[in-house]
Amino acid sequence: MTVYNIPHDLLPAGSPAPADILIRSYVSRQPTVKNKLVLNWNMLNLLIDGRKTIIQAADTVTVYQDEILLLAAGHCLTSELLSDQGQFRSILLYFSNQVLEDFHVRHAARLHRPGAAPGAPLVTFGKDAFIRNYIESLRLLLQAPTPPGPEIRQLKLEELLLYLLHTNPTGLRSFLLHPRTRPPELTLRQVVETHIGQPITVEELAFLCHMSVSTFQRKFAGLYGQPPQKWLLHQRMQRAAALLHHQHQPPSDVYQQVGYESHSGFSEAFKKAFGVSPREFRQQKLVAG
Repeated sequence: MTVYNIPHDLLPAGSPAPADILIRSYVSRQPTVKNKLVLNWNMLNLLIDGRKTIIQAADTVTVYQDEILLLAAGHCLTSELLSDQGQFRSILLYFSNQVLEDFHVRHAARLHRPGAAPGAPLVTFGKDAFIRNYIESLRLLLQAPTPPGPEIRQLKLEELLLYLLHTNPTGLRSFLLHPRTRPPELTLRQVVETHIGQPITVEELAFLCHMSVSTFQRKFAGLYGQPPQKWLLHQRMQRAAALLHHQHQPPSDVYQQVGYESHSGFSEAFKKAFGVSPREFRQQKLVAG
């Protein structure tokens, strides 16, 4: 299992450890599926071409090239889909929690509001003319003969964060209010119950929980009283039965909603659980009224 430690793995071998802010251009001509990323810093991803899907503990989000995203440090799975031009392009700004805390202190009066929305580890923002021009300014900056120094990196990050605070204060406040640490048991429950309906492995669930597979399996059994594979299978089959019975959905519409990548794999598992195929189960329930 390859795990990428970001942003440190992005630096050439022998390079010194990065400062608190790193700006990087990224281009790929190969789609990727579920790369395992350990984000040691927070990330601003300014998409230019393509589409990105991010699986986190709390949610799965797909970001399009007319959006940008703020993503908190932590573990995530990422997939990249190429644009019609056959490439994926973005500009990335990585920054430490200390940078985020310093920004929060400097602008506390504008950030603190009664009844603020709960914190979110991922927030997206639509592109407007300012953000498009901002991305172009970064592209030109990265093409300069001399890499941008720490003062310029700080200035460019501050510029965008202040603009987002001005145009979308609710979204930025939500990101800044996201807790940087959570109890492991709460994270495990959130990860598992959020992703029941997705084709995700126990190994990937453990990664999102910041645990080894053996630790995850032990803690899971302590919380749920069953091994994860058995519990997940039961939950997915119960959800499938409800969709077939109460919502009268055909099996071809159900299998992807309960975490299966193929109709045949879903049908085989369903028949083992209920003794009949999904189609036969649905027909029986329709006849029974």
